[in-house]
Amino acid sequence: MFSENEQALHSGADHEEILEQVGIAVLTINAKGILLHTNQAAVVMFGYTHAQMLGNNVSMLMPSYRSVQHDGYLEHYLNTGEERIIGKGRRVEGLRAIGSIFPMHLAVGKFENNGEIFFTGIVHDLTAQELVQDEALRFGRIIDKSINEIFVFTSDTLQFTLVNSGALNNLGYTLEELMCLSPFDIKAGYTEESFRTLVAPLLSGELDRLVFQTVHNRKDGTQYDADIVLHLSDAVNPPEFVAIIQDCTERNTLRAAMQQSQNLDSIGQLTGGIAHDFNNLLTVITGNLELLEINTRDTDSLELIEEVRSAAALGANLTSRLLSFARRSAMSPKRLNLNDLVLDMSDLLKRSVGDGISFHTILDPEVCMVKLDHSLLDSALMNLSINARDAMSGVGTLTIQTSNRTVPSSQAAILGIAAGYYAVITTSDTGTGISPEDLQRVFEPFHTTKSMSGGHGLGLSMVYGFARQSGGCLTVESEEGSGAKFTIYLPKDWSSDEEEKPLPTDTGTLSLRKIILLVEDDDSVRRLTERRLRHMGHDVILAINGSEGLTKFRDHPEIDLLITDIVMPGDLNGWQLLSNLRNERTQLPVIVSSGYSGKLADQSDTLEDGVVVLHKPYSFDELKSSIALALATNV
Repeated sequence: MFSENEQALHSGADHEEILEQVGIAVLTINAKGILLHTNQAAVVMFGYTHAQMLGNNVSMLMPSYRSVQHDGYLEHYLNTGEERIIGKGRRVEGLRAIGSIFPMHLAVGKFENNGEIFFTGIVHDLTAQELVQDEALRFGRIIDKSINEIFVFTSDTLQFTLVNSGALNNLGYTLEELMCLSPFDIKAGYTEESFRTLVAPLLSGELDRLVFQTVHNRKDGTQYDADIVLHLSDAVNPPEFVAIIQDCTERNTLRAAMQQSQNLDSIGQLTGGIAHDFNNLLTVITGNLELLEINTRDTDSLELIEEVRSAAALGANLTSRLLSFARRSAMSPKRLNLNDLVLDMSDLLKRSVGDGISFHTILDPEVCMVKLDHSLLDSALMNLSINARDAMSGVGTLTIQTSNRTVPSSQAAILGIAAGYYAVITTSDTGTGISPEDLQRVFEPFHTTKSMSGGHGLGLSMVYGFARQSGGCLTVESEEGSGAKFTIYLPKDWSSDEEEKPLPTDTGTLSLRKIILLVEDDDSVRRLTERRLRHMGHDVILAINGSEGLTKFRDHPEIDLLITDIVMPGDLNGWQLLSNLRNERTQLPVIVSSGYSGKLADQSDTLEDGVVVLHKPYSFDELKSSIALALATNV
């Protein structure tokens, strides 16, 4: 079966022992490709026994697409002497006994024995090596495509050696450009010296990693906030720095917006509470002035009363502005078109800003309908226009624009509103702009950049409160010397036009004497209101809180009308008292009154519920009209 030379090759004891001790696969074939020898490593690698391989063509160890070409390769070499693989190593594929194909490195050597040519192949299984390489490549691609920026730079020169696509995309540099830079070239506020001081604890081993936040400069000059995690890697020698960076601009913007919103909410709660107490005081002051006026005939005294009444009116106006900021204003929302409102206001706004200012409107004919208080939006536009006039010192351009805008969830979180569709009204001016310091506080009440006589700092806070209470928001964009743009977002109204419910006009029931339950926790307001009611000719039953009001109501079934404050101490506030009484008498006429209550802001259902809202401070005539309305609504 074998030639003498082949038998000699196969049976040499020393040769056999040496090959068996080698930890790599060794195969020997003759010029016809017949396997003459295989060592144990080859048996393990290919999964055949010695007997299964010896005497068969070596092509059995190759995938079909290579095995069909193998004999041709041998014949070509023997005929031409052209070495394509002899004496060279190359990557090829092998075929295991189980049918699986695997990568291997094959080096082939030629030798002669007694005139016959033989070939020996040394085979390395590359499966594990290529698996590691594939995993490294896959991991590298994942890192390269990460939106996080990854930088590698030397520990001596600090020059970048590796960067991923995330860094290139965010910074705007090409790879060649970035390879010529160092970390301090892209970090705002850092020099080479300050950066080396920063990383010194990593080089000394004092720290394993640095975590800090800074600002990165893009190639185009824009900046963004960056979270940095930096460590010294010993994967190479000398060690190199690896920085993983996340663009945190959006997060910081959201955090700042939330913090500002929380600050304004806190101020609003404090402001609203003060306004509530102040409105109670104004109710007592104005009410007692009215009673004094009724009983006074002296001209000098009447003049003094009028002066006090004027001062109280100014106080009431101030609390109204504060409540607007606190989002506790009384609102009468109606469905309207922003374009119509701007057109109606245009002449007044032109006159208000003066002839030196060019006034323009850009109105989107498709702007969506909104539902809000017409007068409050008028006031908001007037405030924004007057502010623009002052910022331009009477000379410049004021533009009012309407449009539609879709607010996605990501932007809605920053704005503090619900995602969805909004009508937007924007005022833009060419004034002096707003400094970064003032921009942070621009909506706070009593914060103003005008002179002491130039403003009270409540205009923008009122607009802010109106926008928030209407379900939207107010934003500002400005730089010093570049004007300012204020944008009011107002949610789209999806309802159709509805016919306004007419107010009842029959006040004949007012002439009848009524028994009125008055529930009020403030002693002064309670005494004043009792005097007013008795002056009108009514009988009054008093209660100082909700629990006492409920008891008095049950003790006096003849009660015709309930007048109750909303904010009261104890187990029952005004709404809870109303709910309890309505369960016992569904048609009970009711007047609710408060100087501060968010629930008073929505009056859309008050008439059909038979509930009349009365805002403090109120006059004698306003109380009288409210009683007439409540009684007429429940006849």
